[in-house]
Amino acid sequence: MTQLSKENGSKNLAKSVSEFIKQSNGTINLSLGEVSDLKQIGQGGNGLVYGGIQNNQEVAIKFLVENNMRKLQRFKAEYFNVNLMVDRRNIVNYINFEDILLNEELSIPAIIMKRYDKSLKVLRSDSLDIEEETFARLFNFLLVTLKKIHENGIIHRDIKPENILVTKNIDFVLTDFGIASYNSDMYQLKAKTEKSERLANYEFSAPEQVEKGVIPAPSMDIYALGQVCQWYVFGSTHKGTNRRRVTEIFNSEQAEIIEVVVNKCLYNDPKDRYQSVDEIFEHIKEIKDSRKAVDPFDEMYLLNDAIRATCPNVSIGVQYVDDEKYIKRFVENINKKNFKHRLWFNTGRGDNNFSSLRYLGNKKLMLDNKELKIKGLWLYTESCYNDLIIMETEENEPFNINGNETYYGLLINNEFLVEAHHLSSGYLEIDDQVYKLSDLKVEEFDRSNYYKYYFIGTMYHSSIIPENDTLLDEFQDQENNIDTVLDLIKKLRRKKHREVVLRL
Repeated sequence: MTQLSKENGSKNLAKSVSEFIKQSNGTINLSLGEVSDLKQIGQGGNGLVYGGIQNNQEVAIKFLVENNMRKLQRFKAEYFNVNLMVDRRNIVNYINFEDILLNEELSIPAIIMKRYDKSLKVLRSDSLDIEEETFARLFNFLLVTLKKIHENGIIHRDIKPENILVTKNIDFVLTDFGIASYNSDMYQLKAKTEKSERLANYEFSAPEQVEKGVIPAPSMDIYALGQVCQWYVFGSTHKGTNRRRVTEIFNSEQAEIIEVVVNKCLYNDPKDRYQSVDEIFEHIKEIKDSRKAVDPFDEMYLLNDAIRATCPNVSIGVQYVDDEKYIKRFVENINKKNFKHRLWFNTGRGDNNFSSLRYLGNKKLMLDNKELKIKGLWLYTESCYNDLIIMETEENEPFNINGNETYYGLLINNEFLVEAHHLSSGYLEIDDQVYKLSDLKVEEFDRSNYYKYYFIGTMYHSSIIPENDTLLDEFQDQENNIDTVLDLIKKLRRKKHREVVLRL
């Protein structure tokens, strides 16, 4: 049984381990054989890590140096729960769990694991050039590995370069499940955390991980996936606006697809991200299939026709229309067209494809579940790839639900408007009767709006490609008129989608 000295803090425990190894001349005896040539190779918040040789193999030993029963429980869960996975490819090879006796009164719990060549952080710092092949392998490793652990009921919550190990053949391995969350229906060993404890890191962790009582979800690891990819390409993570795009460094279809995925992974609001790795795989397949099956110019011609049918006067130049009939007509014309793949919106500070555009009346429309109040439309046609659609929006009024003002609501069975927090529980009470949301017709409404201008186009339009995001971002922050719109069109023309350039 593990015995923890109540008098020793973590610093004293770490010191005790160091002194024990020093007095043992760098050699300790374990149940699976002697470990020699022990040298300290790392130290974290709760652990002290040594590297050594056991049975002619390099191993690492992670000692728990925290006098805390809850952390001991997590330490055990890290070893035993992870080892319960049948398929542990790409997962750190945990060899054994032992209580190492330092003296007659003190034993220290330790995990013995395979030692790997280096961490991803060291690999990148050692590399003179960032290679697209390695980047793509890292991206695919993260997808496959996160899918695996999530299907096994594990949310890692601490995905970062230091916790991705690299073999000599540049294969990647995920390690350090020290603050992971384990599905209680699948694992007997629980791993609880408290608000005061370390919940991963600021740079790579999802923003909601610092919130009290937040339920661990796959979208947390998916956010970290995006940050690790961003960091690998640019050497830093991204917070805020004006994110640098992967396509600035790598010019390929593969990089374009990864860029789309990374962008959606990095949304601050977890409900705007992918909810599972399967969603990412489905989105990638959708993008690849659409590129194979669709002529981009056919798609752009369809949108060009929808613009002209909305406002025929666009043939004489830029048109600004604010009458309700144009907004309604615009939505109708978009929905009449048989686009082979989704249209996109861009704000310069975030872009995404959308599957639904619906007119609500009173100059309001639904962009998927986003309710927008439209002030007017800026429309322009020329060559189909330089067409421009700008939806200028106004501030939306909040919902008033049970006396509370909120910008998020759920419409139940086209009749009851309730607060969106019911999505978390999955249940709703109406007239003293509890209903399961999955048994009801539920429509989400999001009236929050942080952008004045939304640019609409196919993925091939100049206003959608990431290379022009800075122009759109600057456009958001100014009062615009016909002259500023014409100037924007002129600047957008300078950069075109790769597929357009190849065709011209």
